[in-house]
Amino acid sequence: MPPELVEPAALHHASFLAALAEYHEDGIDTYLPVSHLARPDDFGRYLAALRRAGEEGAPVTRDLAGAETVASEVPQRVRWWPAGRHYVGRVRIALGLNDELREYGGHIGFDIRPSERGRGHATALLAASLTAAEEWGLVEVLLTCAPDNHASRRVIERNGGVLPDVSPAGRLRYWCRTIADR
Repeated sequence: MPPELVEPAALHHASFLAALAEYHEDGIDTYLPVSHLARPDDFGRYLAALRRAGEEGAPVTRDLAGAETVASEVPQRVRWWPAGRHYVGRVRIALGLNDELREYGGHIGFDIRPSERGRGHATALLAASLTAAEEWGLVEVLLTCAPDNHASRRVIERNGGVLPDVSPAGRLRYWCRTIADR
């Protein structure tokens, strides 16, 4: 079964926890301990918080070199990219931008669990995310990445990303059209 863009669901609990452990080994998402989501009811609360983020707006939390940072609240959608019950990756689609997201993060942030990288998942995930962003009313979206993140650069460029500038923080800022003619 090929991966597809879906709302986060309890059916992916075990696989998500395994992926989260991989992210931790990679130094990512260390602010979100696996132990805090191990119980089904705790995981259910986590899923409910992800859904509320799309309805009410929520802080965009990032883990930079082990230090948690939080941007201002922005309405966003979080979708997962599973193949059946196997969690492969995720995307956050902000429905607007604030100053921090213009600098770092953009409308769309995506990642693939380390054991699944290098298999084309990120390119397919971003393509599906652009379609979803269009359905939510976005015509063009901003994506940012570090200059030395060659994999992300390739994924963004394969999906029609155009690099007009670099943010004052040194992040490459790409714009992608969400409509089908990209």
